[in-house]
Amino acid sequence: MPKQSKTTLYRFLEIVPALLTWLTFAGAIVFSYFVPFLVAIYIILFDLYWVLKAVNTAMHLFSSFSKLRLHANHDWRKRMESLADLEGYKKQLRKEILEASSRKNVVDLKHELFRLNKIDFTDRALDPRQIYHLVLLPTYKESLTVLESSVRSIASSNFPKEQIFFALATEERDRDLALENSRILRERYSDKFLRFEVFMHPDGIEGEIKAKGANLTYAARRAVAIFREELKIPMENIIVSAFDSDTVVSKDYFSYLTYAFLTAEKPYRTSFQPMPVYNNNIWDAPAITRIVAVANSFWQMVEASRPDRLVTFSSHAMPLRALVDVDFWPVDVIADDSQIFWRCWLYYHGDYRAVPLFTTVSLDTMLDETYLRTLVGQYKQKRRWAWGNSENIPYLVTNALKDSKIPWWKKFIYIERMVEGYYFWATASIMIAILGWLPLLLGGDKLAENVLLYNLPLLTRSMMQVATVFLILSVYINLVMIPPRPAHLSRWRSFNMIFQWIFVPLVSTIFGSAPAIDAQTRMMFGRYLGFWVSPKARKTQIEDPAMIFQKGK
Repeated sequence: MPKQSKTTLYRFLEIVPALLTWLTFAGAIVFSYFVPFLVAIYIILFDLYWVLKAVNTAMHLFSSFSKLRLHANHDWRKRMESLADLEGYKKQLRKEILEASSRKNVVDLKHELFRLNKIDFTDRALDPRQIYHLVLLPTYKESLTVLESSVRSIASSNFPKEQIFFALATEERDRDLALENSRILRERYSDKFLRFEVFMHPDGIEGEIKAKGANLTYAARRAVAIFREELKIPMENIIVSAFDSDTVVSKDYFSYLTYAFLTAEKPYRTSFQPMPVYNNNIWDAPAITRIVAVANSFWQMVEASRPDRLVTFSSHAMPLRALVDVDFWPVDVIADDSQIFWRCWLYYHGDYRAVPLFTTVSLDTMLDETYLRTLVGQYKQKRRWAWGNSENIPYLVTNALKDSKIPWWKKFIYIERMVEGYYFWATASIMIAILGWLPLLLGGDKLAENVLLYNLPLLTRSMMQVATVFLILSVYINLVMIPPRPAHLSRWRSFNMIFQWIFVPLVSTIFGSAPAIDAQTRMMFGRYLGFWVSPKARKTQIEDPAMIFQKGK
C-alpha cells in the first residue's frame, strides 16, 4: 500500500508486531530484576507450553509425512481420469480398501471415499479433458540452468501437454538475459505445450514496486486475453500455477492438482498448496542453509495436516476464476504468495480456503558463490519472508474489520493466529535460550531466598531436553526425503546430513528470530523493504528432485 494512503489505524498495526516483541524483551529484563520469582513461574509455563507444542508439531509432521508417502504410490492420472465415471471410481475405492495391505492405506482410502460421498457433484462436470493449466514462471536474472530444470519438469509431467499453457514471465529491466534465455527455451520446449508464451513485464508501471507479484499479474492478464480471444476457453476451466523460477514439479503434480480441483467441495473458492522441498541443490549447500530449508519444508508439512491454518506459500495453485475476481496478485507488496490468499479470503467474506496437495515441488536451498554470501543471502531471504507477515497483519485486520459478512469469531481466530505466529517467530527461540538465566543474573540477593530460582536453569534445560527427543524424528524424515547422494560426493557428506542438526539452536536464533525482529523493526520505523531476489546456484544436477519417495527409500 502506498505510504501516503495509509490510515492511522493501518500505520499503527504496522508498528504492533515490533512493539510486542520489544516490550517482551524489555519486560523480561525489568521483571527479572524486580520480581524474579514471578518471571521464574512464567518461564516454567512458557517452556512447558513449548514442550507440548513440540509434541503436537511432531505429530502433525509425521501425519503429513505418512500421507506424502502414501500418495506417492497412487496413480494420480488414473485417478483423475476415473472421475468421469464417479460411481465406478467409488466402487474401485471400496475394492482397494478391501485389498489394502496396511492400516494407513485403509484409513486414507476410507477418508477419501467419505469425503467424496459428502460432496454434491450434481451439475458438476468431472471431465479432466476440459481442464487447462496456466503455468506462470516469473524470472529475473536466473540462469538458463535454473529455468530449464523447471521447464523440463513441467514438460515431463504425465498430464496431457495440449492442456498446459506455459508462460515465462520476464522483466524488462533484465531484457538481454531474458531474451536469450527465452529464445533457447522456446526452441527446445515450444512444441511441448498448448502454448509457450514469453511476456516481458515493463519497468516503471505506476503504482507497482519491483516485485514478483507485479510480474505475475502482468503475465496473467496477457494470458487471460489469449484464453478469451484466441483459445475461447472459459475461465472456469482453468487452474493457475504460480511458480518460483526454480520450481521443479513431480511428474504427477498436474494430475493430482486436477483431481483435487475437480473433487474440491468448493473448487472456485479453494487454493491448492503442494509441499515444498529444497532438494534441487541440497547436497551442494552448507549445513546452516540446509537446516533452514528443511525447517521451511517441515513447517509447511505441519500446516498441511491442519488445513484450517494453511495459507498459500511460494509455489501454489488456484482457480483462474478467483484470481480474476480479486484482480490478480498485489503489485505493491513483497508477500504476493500469501497475500493473494488473504485477498481471496476477504473478497469471499471468509469463505475461502487452501487445501494441501500431498505431492512435492522442489526448489533451491540458499546457495551463492561464497560461503559468506550464502549466509547473508539466507538471512535476507528469511527477512523477506518475515516482512510478508508485517505486510499481512495490517492488511488483514483493517479489511476484515470493515467486512460485516465475516463472522466475528472467524475474524478473531485468523487474526490471532497470524499475530501469535509472527510474535513467536521473533521471540520464542531467544526467550527459550536466555530467559531461564535472566532471573539468576538480575535477581541479585533474591537468589539465595528461593530454591526455584536457583534450580531454574536446570528445570528449563530438562524440559527442553524432552522436546529434543522429537528432533530424532526430524532427522529421520529429512534423511528419507532428500535425494540420493551424488556419486562424486564422499560418505562424509551423508554423515554431515546428520551432524548438521547440532546447529538448530544457532539457526533458530540467527536465521529465525533475528530476521523477524529486523523486519518488524524496519516496519515500525517506516523503513520499507523492496523485493530481494534470492541468488540461485547449483553445482550438481539432481535428477527428479521432487520425486522424494523412490524405490528403496
